[in-house]
Amino acid sequence: MKKLRTCYHNFCIILAALFMCCAAQPCLASGMDDGGDTIELYSAWEEESSSASRSPKPLSQTPENITIITTRDIEAINAHTLQDVLVTIPGIQSQSTGGPGSMPLFTRIQSAESYHLLVLVDGIPINTLGENYSDTAIVPARIIERIEIVKGAASSAWGQALGGVINVITKTPAKRLVSGSASASIGSAQTSDDGLELSGTNGRLGYYLSGGYLGFDGIPKKITTFSNNAYSKLTYDLPSGGLIWGSFNYNHANRTNMFVPLYDLKEDQRTTHLYATLGFRHKLSENLELEISGRHSYRAFDTFDANISDGAPWGPSLIGRDKVYGGSAKLTWRLKNHLIIAGSDYEHAKLSASGTQADPLTPVSRSIDRWGAYLNDTFTIGNLTLTAGARFDRSSTRNTVDQFSPSIGATYRLTDSTLLRGYTARGFGLWALSFDNPPIQKVWTSQIGIESTIVPYLWQKLTLFRNETWDIDSTLDRRIALGTEYEIRTTPVFNTSIAAGYTFTDTKLTVTNKPVYGAPRHTLQLALHYNDEAFRGAITGRHIFWNTDPADNARYQGLIWDLHLGAKVWKKGDNSLELFFSARNIFNGSQTQFSPDLIPYPGRWFEGGMRVRF
Repeated sequence: MKKLRTCYHNFCIILAALFMCCAAQPCLASGMDDGGDTIELYSAWEEESSSASRSPKPLSQTPENITIITTRDIEAINAHTLQDVLVTIPGIQSQSTGGPGSMPLFTRIQSAESYHLLVLVDGIPINTLGENYSDTAIVPARIIERIEIVKGAASSAWGQALGGVINVITKTPAKRLVSGSASASIGSAQTSDDGLELSGTNGRLGYYLSGGYLGFDGIPKKITTFSNNAYSKLTYDLPSGGLIWGSFNYNHANRTNMFVPLYDLKEDQRTTHLYATLGFRHKLSENLELEISGRHSYRAFDTFDANISDGAPWGPSLIGRDKVYGGSAKLTWRLKNHLIIAGSDYEHAKLSASGTQADPLTPVSRSIDRWGAYLNDTFTIGNLTLTAGARFDRSSTRNTVDQFSPSIGATYRLTDSTLLRGYTARGFGLWALSFDNPPIQKVWTSQIGIESTIVPYLWQKLTLFRNETWDIDSTLDRRIALGTEYEIRTTPVFNTSIAAGYTFTDTKLTVTNKPVYGAPRHTLQLALHYNDEAFRGAITGRHIFWNTDPADNARYQGLIWDLHLGAKVWKKGDNSLELFFSARNIFNGSQTQFSPDLIPYPGRWFEGGMRVRF
């Protein structure tokens, strides 16, 4: 078996070398790229985002710090899941237990706690009711059209989004009658990712269908994931110009999350996620649009801890079920210099569990009703854009103190190549339903930033932020996080571009002035991309200084480097055949925030595959 794996690894290396050879001739033949990519970089401010205000508007009118990831970005790194994408984004700190599709331990934005983030897919939160945990590895990368990330409090639009929002927008039906793709990959430790997509439009009816399998066995040793996923979306264009849509998603995974010989401990987990949406959008007039949507989600999660030696259970298994029903209504009024959005959300949520991580012996059965109403306005005067928003939230039980979340911000186009932005906002986060009546957590966020392309062929973005949070734990201390985030990206030269991002955060308790252990202090992202449409390559590096308690014996030295390659070996019209290859954690580094004896960092592994588009 080892000899077979060695042969396979050698084949992958030879294949990568062939890719490079095939790319050499067009690379040498091309000089500095034409203005296409340069124009794209300079006009990026006019790209629209809907995550800050819940209705599309240009980034030049958005004071929040927003990052947008496209399908092209996702394919460049041969991503399997949403989690694979998030680990490459400046300002985000995350770690998984193993290979592709394995359980993410934490996902933070600018060092905010992971349970303070709101993660949405098709407008549905995937955060669990019991822990506010978001399993970003259950979202297949193939279904994603774009990801919009709001870095900072977004409660004035979304409610309990104290630390930010990760909003996943899934693919829409293709305009042709039939199109799609089929892909398959194989790699180290029986890694496999096989998927199929079908998409098209027939008259007024559009469809998008996707399904696949993702799994591995032993990255790192004894850590496993075996998962299946299916997704569908239907749209119907009404004769009046409106739209009806519906979507359905299914994911089931069997995982081994922990294997700790030191404590004779093994943790297995079985999860099932289902969600469905139904929506309607209609123009009431030339400037006024109405949108109504409903949603349902169901999550089952069963966790089993046992001895490695004899399989005897460590204690009772944790069995949990989440059921959520909800709906939203929104009015969007677009005028020449105004964008006004008013809407409301309702949610009924029920948690049933045999226990919690803190108290596995006490069953939990709780339900809650949540209401929210929001209003925001974007007003433009010349180069100046002012935004103001507010949201009112009420819950039926458990700390029924009503929450008011205001925000105000502005952008100013200083020159054609420089944009100033700033905003301040109050946010909140509800504790998970598994906790008994804790206080509601709150934050006050302030940010200022500048974005510029004044240097030719170079885009730069600098953000300074201050986040003050309180009621995070039982202590009276507040936390203040002061930080800066700097991003830089070049336009392609010889089809090659460079990108980098650095985030520094200093998080301390206000009363004692002591640092908060576990709040990451430094985050570095590096990337080198090549793409001539026939051949593509990417080298990415990342480092997170987790700032853990020295007693934890964590190991996070150096950078984690990945290599991703792809080559279109055949193309005719919309049909193509692409081969791809990835080498992950090339130098076998470690970025674990725990002792390697408890949770080792996934080591070096390889994969290769093919994708057919039609």
